[in-house]
Amino acid sequence: MGLFNRSAVFASVLVSLGLCAGTHASNNDSAYLVQYKHGQLSQNVLGSLKVIGQSGEKIIAQGVLSHQQVSEIIHIDGVSIEADYGLSLSSNSLDYYKATSNSLDVLAYSELEPYWLRATSISKLPSASNDISVCVIDSGVDSSHPDLPANIHGYHSVYAGFWDQDALSHGTHMAGIIAAQNNGIGVKGALSEGGASLQVHKLIKTANGRNSAIWGGNLIEAIEVCANSGAKVINMSLSGEQFSPMTMSVIDRLAYDRGLIFVAAAGNHGSREKKLQGQYNDALHYPASYHNVLSIGALETDGNIAAFSPTNPNIDFVAPGSKILSTANRSHYAVQDVVIQHSGGISDALKYTQIDVGLSSYSMQTSLPQQCVYTLTAEDVQQQMTERTLSYQTRQNLSSAQSSCVAEGGKVLLINYPQHPNGRLRGIDYYTEFPTLLVHQWPVVTDSANMSVAIRSYHSDYVVGAGTSQATAIISGGIARLWSQNPNWDRAQIINALRSTSHDLGAAGKDSVYGHGLPNFAEALAYLQSGKTPACPMQWYHNKSYEGGEQVTYQGKIYSAHYWNKGASPILAPNMWHEQGECDTNNQSQSTPDDGGYSILDFSGLEDENSAYSCKGLSLMCGG
Repeated sequence: MGLFNRSAVFASVLVSLGLCAGTHASNNDSAYLVQYKHGQLSQNVLGSLKVIGQSGEKIIAQGVLSHQQVSEIIHIDGVSIEADYGLSLSSNSLDYYKATSNSLDVLAYSELEPYWLRATSISKLPSASNDISVCVIDSGVDSSHPDLPANIHGYHSVYAGFWDQDALSHGTHMAGIIAAQNNGIGVKGALSEGGASLQVHKLIKTANGRNSAIWGGNLIEAIEVCANSGAKVINMSLSGEQFSPMTMSVIDRLAYDRGLIFVAAAGNHGSREKKLQGQYNDALHYPASYHNVLSIGALETDGNIAAFSPTNPNIDFVAPGSKILSTANRSHYAVQDVVIQHSGGISDALKYTQIDVGLSSYSMQTSLPQQCVYTLTAEDVQQQMTERTLSYQTRQNLSSAQSSCVAEGGKVLLINYPQHPNGRLRGIDYYTEFPTLLVHQWPVVTDSANMSVAIRSYHSDYVVGAGTSQATAIISGGIARLWSQNPNWDRAQIINALRSTSHDLGAAGKDSVYGHGLPNFAEALAYLQSGKTPACPMQWYHNKSYEGGEQVTYQGKIYSAHYWNKGASPILAPNMWHEQGECDTNNQSQSTPDDGGYSILDFSGLEDENSAYSCKGLSLMCGG
């Protein structure tokens, strides 16, 4: 997990971290994804791998390999290997705020219909009449939250722990947007009425402590489990910069063979400055930018693109992504700010990262015994920076420091560390439930005998969020409710209906800012029920097989396949395709500021309050 801010989403290739229980990588080992067939790899290599997926005869595995093992693999024909990669939950997705008049406490006895239900016309859809299961690949979910449906199940793992223990509040927030119930309290979700079925696959154990890195291999495994458990819509409110051929191939296979719809956050790395300069070329983030994933951007409440929402040619749709109220992990306390007093009354606000899991970090003002300040060594910092881990001895030292702190009456452990040329630590490889903060710049303290600390924390059943994460969950929930009206519709029909009926908010047709625009789910339902078909078939794609007679769009023209083929474009293999004429792409009406594309983006009630976003609560790095 990185330092989160609205102008960037940090994602890096994390290496030298053991992926299986009891596995510790040496300095020369790294994490990899390997694709192979039975009989191609030696037992020496197989012993270091964990199978996470399979496509026909090809197996995808994840593991920590030595240079010698890698050298052995790369010389085997037909075997593919790539560095396992890192992702992050789309940053800034939860910004805790305090309303100016109404309090979130009113949701204990009243219910809010969020503005985005009207903005997308999801509220005009009939209740979900058939079960279309949505898989939420995220940080876990507080499954017993009274506003969430009863039909939630998930999958535990050694790495991430129990799925029903949310590592922060991100997963619970997404689950509420998708399926918070119409029950007289809290907030409504897209599947608030009728059947709502959620699967949860948890990827991290903590936000910034032990097992907080999101590995690409774990994402592949989660996708496979979701598909094999019957999910039809997969929500991925996470992103990273690295393109992974293996992840793409898994998504392609499940999209075509199982008919799954993948929805992912485009990232929060857009900038207002670039938009004002007319530059719409933000970096592609994945998995959103894979061909068979819907890449979702975010709108402000006035219908304009959000400053943080990235722009690029792979954006498919946009949805509201500002002032989104949803459920939160009820057992989670997110520290908002920390101030220490020392040296005769001097006060210093600290820049910090919350390491603990948020179970005991209540708001407090308490003494800070010297035993409650622990300093990492330069060697500790170097190891955490390069290997993303701490030694066993250092973890034991931290545990001992916690015990000494408690023995002296302390209620929070502050971890200090020497500065490093590569910047500050983003977290440490340490698990604790005791309030523990990593301090990034320790103040000059001349009298450490009489220190005190004041901590302010946020804790609620609900939270207001902003980001493409929220927009993604809105689209996932809307698709599930739309699809539930007729499970016999296939993924292509659903996607075509959304493309054909969305509010075209930007330049005419698909653009790099709004994609196809803001979905109008009620119009999409009417489109599907009428039996309409799009003027242009789906674009030709190199990783899809085509049957004889199947149509595609390629370079503005429509082609029909003569017979089965895969990877043969109509231009490079004209004998396999028959040209049928030009494709008319101007079948989508342009929205104006006077019609529904903008005017329905009004909101009322609690969300109308003026709010001051005080903390990037999701990242647990408030003040950092």
